Amino acid sequence: MLVYLDQNYASRIAKYLLALPGQEAFGEVWAALLALGDRAIAPSSPFHVLELHGGYLLPTFRRIFARVGRGWWVRPWPDVVRRQVERGGLAREDFLWRRGRWEEPADLDPLWGLLDLELEGDFFERAAAARAWARGRLGLARAAEAAPFFQLLGRLVAFRSLERSREERASDLLDVVMAATVAPYVDVLATDRYLREALARVGAGLRAWSGRSGEVRALARWLLKKAG
Repeated sequence: MLVYLDQNYASRIAKYLLALPGQEAFGEVWAALLALGDRAIAPSSPFHVLELHGGYLLPTFRRIFARVGRGWWVRPWPDVVRRQVERGGLAREDFLWRRGRWEEPADLDPLWGLLDLELEGDFFERAAAARAWARGRLGLARAAEAAPFFQLLGRLVAFRSLERSREERASDLLDVVMAATVAPYVDVLATDRYLREALARVGAGLRAWSGRSGEVRALARWLLKKAG
């Protein structure tokens, strides 16, 4: 089983391991991942490195992913995209490798400005426009837009553009690029409430849990059931 812990989950597991208050539910997820042993992999990623900024949680992140990632990293997202396009499908060797480093953050510069596009039309027209723009920025042929990364990225950007009442966050670009990169490959995505809702609304087709305490504990129970 492939589990992705986004920054929300990983940082709160780290705080639990540092004995900071209010993180008990995330401790249950940690215990469940340990119970799964080698039946589950939760890889570290360049997205984690980017959001950490080398902060005080870094040593604990190293400890977490040494246990549950067992040396596996998510490849840099442009590499994942190009491999996905070249293959014309999905294979986990295009997603994971062992050469990641805690000094190498994700580079979002190729898609800087994606969330500032003046999208028009209905959901599908907006998704198509976002896909075309992102594909062009990566220098890929139009046929690349059929790849799962571009399909999900376009839908997430379109969904966000229609949520006019939601306050923008600095991490929004990272969130949509991360989700479009990892969702096609993983069995479980543990994330925040907004991204979990967005993934469900756009039909991402994977198990996603938010950081609400009830959902965190539900994820822990689900993982423990898989552990037998």
